[in-house]
Amino acid sequence: MTALEKVIERIEEWKKKSIDVKELTAGITNKNYKVTVEGRSYVVRIPGAGTDLFIQRDVELYNTLEASRVGVGARVFKYFEESYIVIAEFIQGEVMSIKRFQDHSRIERAVKAIAQVNREAEFTSDFVMFDKFNDYLRIVKQYAMKLPENFDEAVTIIEQVENRFRSNMPPLLSCHNDLLAENFIDMGDRMRIIDWELSGRNDPAFELGDFSVEQEFGEEEDILIIKTYYGHFDESKFARMNIYKSMADLLWTLWAMIQNHLSKLDFDFWGYGINRFKRAMNAVHSDNFFRWLSLS
Repeated sequence: MTALEKVIERIEEWKKKSIDVKELTAGITNKNYKVTVEGRSYVVRIPGAGTDLFIQRDVELYNTLEASRVGVGARVFKYFEESYIVIAEFIQGEVMSIKRFQDHSRIERAVKAIAQVNREAEFTSDFVMFDKFNDYLRIVKQYAMKLPENFDEAVTIIEQVENRFRSNMPPLLSCHNDLLAENFIDMGDRMRIIDWELSGRNDPAFELGDFSVEQEFGEEEDILIIKTYYGHFDESKFARMNIYKSMADLLWTLWAMIQNHLSKLDFDFWGYGINRFKRAMNAVHSDNFFRWLSLS
């Protein structure tokens, strides 16, 4: 019996009912399935191997419920605490992609959803980017995981940015922190956001920077993000967001190295991490990086 079949068997409400199953392919951390029970659809999320090493599942559940409470996240139907399996509503809408985010009206809807969670949800655990980077780095060293060549330079850059940003850290807000395009579902008049595994209170500029770098946005889109989120353009916030774009790439480089070591999913985590590392270091070596750092 498969893991999914075991889950289905445990749910009393589904017994003796017509069930249709479809594997969803967007995730690179877990196994996700769309399960339709007599016309009503759910998502069953089965955690990937070893992910409890770097994901706090109790925090994820709490924050998922909070994101749902404010009208942005999916409603949770069942949760099996011992295995961290979540069954949530299947949100009907258009799953976003980098290409679909070329539509600026969709960027605006996404930023408004981000802002709604930032300002209305009440997360209780922190996900400060610099702390998380150090946590991931400790895991990598503890298990002697492979790192990109010259990663020490990235560690030095992170330390420089941390020293600057710690001195003027804004109040931490409830953040998603992992804003891949596929984590947005467009309802037409608003966006919903799924997958709260890495959520926690963070500097909102990281949230915006991560959103931008995941969609491969340029200056025009970055200006739109700042104007939509804050209601006006602010050069210092624009600069801080751009620094965080590179920091996000370096953080997810480490995440990818951990996944490369642990994951059983059919995905090239090493190549994914190397590409993010190269993009980050190209940005760090650009003319703008330290100018932005001085402004932020």
